[in-house]
Amino acid sequence: MPFEKSFLFGLAGLIMLGTAPAMANDAQAQADKSIALELNNAQPSGEACRLSFLIRNDLGTPLADMGIEIVILDDKGLAQDLMVLSTGALSDGKRRLRQFDLPNVDCSALGEILINDVSDCQAVGMTAPACLAALRPSSKIAIKLGL
Repeated sequence: MPFEKSFLFGLAGLIMLGTAPAMANDAQAQADKSIALELNNAQPSGEACRLSFLIRNDLGTPLADMGIEIVILDDKGLAQDLMVLSTGALSDGKRRLRQFDLPNVDCSALGEILINDVSDCQAVGMTAPACLAALRPSSKIAIKLGL
């Protein structure tokens, strides 16, 4: 009986060890999935501030659309506006520039754009929370972009 128990425990241990690398690979594959969102520019456009975002889909699957809820903060950190931006369709590995006008906003008064949430994520195997976790925000200009 002791031999049978030790054999079964040993066999169970080998099975668990065999699945550990596969589980680690799955976790790494999930970590590698990303959506880069770069605030690339902010320029006056008439009575508006035109924000330019460079978006890159590295999810491993096409992205039909994603709604990103953002909060505009002024240079004092005070919330000025809340809106949802739509990325539009992006093939896997594709980059796209999207521009959005903020009416009656002076670009020089902007301090930060806060990514509040992802309201919609239309990609195979992805949910809105998974897309939020995959977002990699950055900014090429003085206005911060972050979670």
